[in-house]
Amino acid sequence: MKHLVKGLGIGFVSGILLVAAYLLLFQANSYTAQPEGIVETAENEAGSSVEAEKAEAENEESVEGTISEAEDSELKETEEQEAVEEDEEAESDGEFSNTAVLAFAGDVLFSDIYLSAYDSSGITAIVDTEMLSHMQNADLFLLNEEFPFSLRGEAKEGKQYTFRTDPKYVSILQDLGTDIVTLANNHALDYGQDAFCDTLDTLNQAGITYIGGGYDLTEASAPAVYTVNGQSFAIFGATRVSPSYDWYATDSQPGLFQTYDPTRLNAAIAEADAEYDHVIVFVHWGVERSETPEDYQRTLAQGYIDAGADLIVGCHPHVLQGFEYYNGVPIVYSLGNYLFSNQTGETLLLEASFGTDSSLDIQLVPCQRKGSGQALSVISTPETLYSRLTELSFGAEITADGTLQAIQ
Repeated sequence: MKHLVKGLGIGFVSGILLVAAYLLLFQANSYTAQPEGIVETAENEAGSSVEAEKAEAENEESVEGTISEAEDSELKETEEQEAVEEDEEAESDGEFSNTAVLAFAGDVLFSDIYLSAYDSSGITAIVDTEMLSHMQNADLFLLNEEFPFSLRGEAKEGKQYTFRTDPKYVSILQDLGTDIVTLANNHALDYGQDAFCDTLDTLNQAGITYIGGGYDLTEASAPAVYTVNGQSFAIFGATRVSPSYDWYATDSQPGLFQTYDPTRLNAAIAEADAEYDHVIVFVHWGVERSETPEDYQRTLAQGYIDAGADLIVGCHPHVLQGFEYYNGVPIVYSLGNYLFSNQTGETLLLEASFGTDSSLDIQLVPCQRKGSGQALSVISTPETLYSRLTELSFGAEITADGTLQAIQ
């Protein structure tokens, strides 16, 4: 009995110990399971966060890509617009234009008043900025230089008017934008051949081309040849007015190219017509102070045109004369005084626009000096002048905007 009780006690105690051990083991297992659940949750949350960040990054890249594409498109449109504007500006400046604009002025002589004004105030003391822009913006600007550049020689004996100018004032021609001068006139040899040769040297050094005169007949009769915007030009100078036969160039003598007998000039025109796109004759002719051309002027002009000339421009009368079309070719009989001594009055700058389609448009720029020492400026109301010139013309008229056209 004693042993039975003792055995039961031991068994009881052992059972309690087993229960306690089991409880401890269960609690330990519970604590071990909980951290695994937390780690898994954290990993899931971390994975979700990474995926979210990745999605957000991809979304940002997509947005940035869209913005970048929009910016590129806008930039491209801006660049294309700027390119169009640059092309339009270049075309308006004549860079891509196929039209060639040649401007012509009549008689030029620099008086002491001109020279004094130029010395003190520059070129705009002689011509205002508006007129200056017409001359400088032309592809070629031509005028009749009615004096020699020289300080040498003696005035021609018995000649009523003799002119010359210090060679340093060739800068006036340069400032005006002059490209070509005709020397074929009745004042180029006022001070003899030495002064005439000084003129040729001065113009050569200044980079200004001369026509109608030269060191010999070959040079004097040769045209100035230019290519402007893809169009070729041959421009002749000749005179039908000179004081003496010894003013004419020969094979061994400097001088002028004469057209009293037009045979040589007509032959040269025909030869040039076969080689160049356009042929122009700048001729000195007529009677001073007469508004009506002489019959011989009309005959010579028609002969030049029959030989192949595309435009005839005249000077010498010191006044404006009318216009004429012959076989569709314009004849400008006299441009009058442009900048001549100290004389004032109405005059013209002629702008001839040659197209590659063989078209020729003549535009007149009416201008005047209002008084002694005043700069040449545009006439704002030229209607009376245009009307008078139309009356003096033969089958030609000047429209209200200054365009010369044939009367159909």
